[in-house]
Amino acid sequence: MTNSRHIFLGWGLALTVTTAAFAGLPKLADASAMAKDQMRWENRAVAFQTTNETARSASEFAKTYASLHLDTSISNSWMRDLSVTTSLRGRSQSVMANAKAAKTEQQCLAEAIYYEARSERLPGQKAVAEVVLNRVNSKHFPNSICGVVYQGAHRTSGCQFSFTCDGSMDKMPKGKSWKNAQSVADHMIMGVSAPMTWRSTHYHTTDVNPAWSKTLRKTRKYDTHVFYRFQPRSYKHRPVSAAP
Repeated sequence: MTNSRHIFLGWGLALTVTTAAFAGLPKLADASAMAKDQMRWENRAVAFQTTNETARSASEFAKTYASLHLDTSISNSWMRDLSVTTSLRGRSQSVMANAKAAKTEQQCLAEAIYYEARSERLPGQKAVAEVVLNRVNSKHFPNSICGVVYQGAHRTSGCQFSFTCDGSMDKMPKGKSWKNAQSVADHMIMGVSAPMTWRSTHYHTTDVNPAWSKTLRKTRKYDTHVFYRFQPRSYKHRPVSAAP
């Protein structure tokens, strides 16, 4: 009898524990979810209160600007930020586009200097770069640096600068010569170099004598390059190739 009673009490205890567990698990899960949610909101609140100095400065700027130019009924500083910067988005995109275009132009000029004159001394490199820029300013050629440098490069013949179609670019620019070419390109684009070639738009190396050179006016010689410009309008001559 005693054994039967112990067994009955054991089963009863087990059922009680099981029932309590089933009843309590949802409550525990809810409590855990609430704790996680509370922690998440607390973290967001802390992040909001510890906004970095840049954001704070922008907010203060917006607040001041709003008092002068915007609807002062907008009391939320973050909404002021949005109101102030919305009109600037188009400008910022334009600035980025211009910066990207300027970098591309610098790259094209640096490539011309590197492939055409990296073995030259500085004056010779600057003179080659000046020819490119003179062409940009001439009505006879494209009005961008990349347009000038790569004019005709898509054709099997007729490229204006030989390196763009003779396979030279299979070897990527590198090393000190490439860094130097980029530096020269930067300075030439900024216009900090005095004119050197008397408005030359053409050149060739000293080891060749192209037919077109006889129809142009020779201006200067730097290292292994001879430079030319168009003859005055009063000078009668036959049409010439635009190739350097």
